[in-house]
Amino acid sequence: MSPPSSTEFDIIFAGGGATACVVAGRLVASDPSLKILVLEAGDHTLNKASHVQPYQYPFHIAPTSTTVTFNIGNPTPSLNGRALIVPSGHSVGGGSTINFGAYTRAPASDFDDWAVDGWKSDDLIPLMKKLETYEVQPDCATHGYNGPIKVSSGGYDFSICKEFAHVGMTYHKRPYAEDTDNLETYIDGTTGRRSDAAHCYIYNQAHNPNLQVWAGKRVKRIIFEDKRAVGVEFTSDLVTSPDGDQSLNTVRASKLVVVAAGAFGSPAILERQCGIEQLVNLPGVGENYQDHNVVLVPYLAADEAVTMDPLWRGDESVLKGALAQWNSSGRSLMLQSWTADKAVAIFSLIAGYIGPLMGTLPPRNYMMSPIFHVHIKSDENGKEGLDFTSGFLDE
Repeated sequence: MSPPSSTEFDIIFAGGGATACVVAGRLVASDPSLKILVLEAGDHTLNKASHVQPYQYPFHIAPTSTTVTFNIGNPTPSLNGRALIVPSGHSVGGGSTINFGAYTRAPASDFDDWAVDGWKSDDLIPLMKKLETYEVQPDCATHGYNGPIKVSSGGYDFSICKEFAHVGMTYHKRPYAEDTDNLETYIDGTTGRRSDAAHCYIYNQAHNPNLQVWAGKRVKRIIFEDKRAVGVEFTSDLVTSPDGDQSLNTVRASKLVVVAAGAFGSPAILERQCGIEQLVNLPGVGENYQDHNVVLVPYLAADEAVTMDPLWRGDESVLKGALAQWNSSGRSLMLQSWTADKAVAIFSLIAGYIGPLMGTLPPRNYMMSPIFHVHIKSDENGKEGLDFTSGFLDE
């Protein structure tokens, strides 16, 4: 999947995150003769421990990480003048290769309330079933059992999370339900590996030379002839390939150019047309950015409680044992499990603490519960930057 000499493909994907991997993988599986190119600014993730071992997700948001892009928002009064930082995936497979791995689906009524033909729950559930191999329980009418994405409970059950939930029952007098729309994980319950878009849709088709993934390549803009997109202009990504050639290169698409660079990358590509006359008026580009807020609240846990903290602190004795068990059976502490219609918020229990106080809190056991715009702008020196308003806490 390294860059060949070809400079023309049938379809080019500008961005190689989760969406690009799924669509490109499905297209080439349907028609292996299609010549498809995926250009991704981040690095490859194939069989890298930091991506396939589920417990390593907190390390991707460390300040020195190169597997995410830290998008710095505009200071806002709602945050007392603070500039919020939102990380996004910077690797082949995008966020699916570095995130918490939590898997959940919206209630059917959310889709039905749209009242749009083709987008109702009866239309979408078959597609959801198509992507799943659901390992949580058998014979569920709304889940699939032959799809590429493995969905499981994670393989390791933290008793501290159930204890926390049962404490809540003593105050609210609500029954404990085993069968709910709980957060599950896209972890293969047999191998214990993360089930991400890159491995499940792209890397498993490496035998087809018509599917190319060029990592470390950042798309700058779309090339048009009249009103038709015929290719892209790209260069080496400064983070992934700091010593790479920074000159601009072009590659052409005979059929289609797909802009799939995420909530931050796609608006930048579409707006970065270098003074070219506007071809189509799309005022929605870069608008309506939406995100999910996360509040990480640490609680002290008993010394004898089993949590993820020793792994995240790098305790060699615990890490060695967990890794050996993971390699032999695919089930160990390295697999984090996650424990009303139209929920306003999800209260998720995490057996361990990750957050800004990781280097400050004493080394012991913990547990946690965890519409605006994106544009580009130029500073006074003409350097491009991100014009990003997160909208967190805004009315």
